[in-house]
Amino acid sequence: MSSGVPQANKFYEEVAETKVVWFGVLPGEILLEFDLKDKKVSFPVWSSKSRIERLKKLNPELLGKVEPRSVVWGQFKEHFLPILPPETKVVGVNLSGKKLTGIDIPAPLLVKQVEAFW
Repeated sequence: MSSGVPQANKFYEEVAETKVVWFGVLPGEILLEFDLKDKKVSFPVWSSKSRIERLKKLNPELLGKVEPRSVVWGQFKEHFLPILPPETKVVGVNLSGKKLTGIDIPAPLLVKQVEAFW
């Protein structure tokens, strides 16, 4: 089992409960994204603000200027899913630790996983 699977499961449970998704914004209102090796882009999301704040302390050189933002689940589905086409972008789920480890999954699968907890 990947080390990111427990973090992802926690994400699904917490977001199903709170109906809130957290993401990062860089100066200039630029969404935080990471380039992946397979020419895809990962859009990281977290289940709480405290997770992002903890990562900022662990990775100040990479995440120091990132501001946590939240969006309610319905708005996430309506506004973010269209900008996350599975062929070019994936979602990084509850990335954690100094090396930002976790799993990247297609956005439609993320929705299916979260809503399975309802």
